[in-house]
Amino acid sequence: MRRNSRWAGAVAGLLALALVAAACGDDPESSGAGCAVDGELRETTFLLPFPFAVPFYSIFVAESLGYYEEEGISVNIEFADGSASVVQQVVANNVEFGLADPGPIVDAVALGEDLKVVFVLQNRLIYALVTPAGSPYNTIQSFAGQTLGVSEATAGEVPFFESMLAAEGIDPETDVEIIETGAGGTTAAAFDSDRIVAYFSDYFNVIELGFEVELNEFDLGEFGLLNGASIVVQQELIDDNPDLVECLLRPIARAAEYTHADPRAGLDAIAAERPDQVGDPEGFDKLAIEESIKRQLPYEDSGNRLGWNRPDSWTAYIDLLASRGTLGDGFDPESVYTNEFIDTINDFDKQAERDAATSA
Repeated sequence: MRRNSRWAGAVAGLLALALVAAACGDDPESSGAGCAVDGELRETTFLLPFPFAVPFYSIFVAESLGYYEEEGISVNIEFADGSASVVQQVVANNVEFGLADPGPIVDAVALGEDLKVVFVLQNRLIYALVTPAGSPYNTIQSFAGQTLGVSEATAGEVPFFESMLAAEGIDPETDVEIIETGAGGTTAAAFDSDRIVAYFSDYFNVIELGFEVELNEFDLGEFGLLNGASIVVQQELIDDNPDLVECLLRPIARAAEYTHADPRAGLDAIAAERPDQVGDPEGFDKLAIEESIKRQLPYEDSGNRLGWNRPDSWTAYIDLLASRGTLGDGFDPESVYTNEFIDTINDFDKQAERDAATSA
């Protein structure tokens, strides 16, 4: 996923601090307890794959609304150069918490590293498949013999696209041609000139394209339930300090509930703390947070629990890696994750979070 230029501008005016304080509830210094040490906030570092707040909105809304402090922790949010770098830093014990795509996490576990995903942040595929509205190409099978577009030939979406085509009986090597069309205007031109009949890319690129072309988005079915960015820790941290894991995850779950109730309130909270991250709250940013929320809503079979590791989704992801020859046979999907914190971190007043958002 790449940072879009529409995000570059800073917000001219920030949300009044009084509103943020009202949404937070009590003063963090007076209410924080759980993980505080001798009355002082317990410091921890959370490493993200890139400096882009909206797709990871609940992490930043929790920061802005003081939810971490209420748990007795001070979270230093830092950024790496991609998910592989995040996993490397968690393995090296340079950071306690990391956010990474499943691939590098699975690779590390396969090599013997004792890591666990404790919270799935993006529980749906971050990519989308679209055609122009009214296109006759309305099934994946109809793509046979056609040319299809992606943002970059070497981008992360390509393996997913090829696997999805193959699952529908389309050989990505012989039945279609996949070409690089960039994003936005260049992909719109490729549609206009009939160079491509469909486009597969991350949802930010699809949003950008939607300003140029009226689009039809495909329902990806079970394939669309593949995990995205997830919170990973060393098993040692779970064993030695499970309370710290809870103190980080519960604020993120609370902030997700808050944002789901009112996406604009979530954007305002992000802008209050990090104004450079919200440059177009009525346009691109609005669409971006709405699409991000779609990919972070609880699974239907989760019991409405945020962060839940869905076994079927992990199994499907592992099968995908194995089918591409990047993972040996016999890998146990359950070795990658734990749901031991999910009930506890979802034990909060969800209606209170919704009320706080709608009144902000």
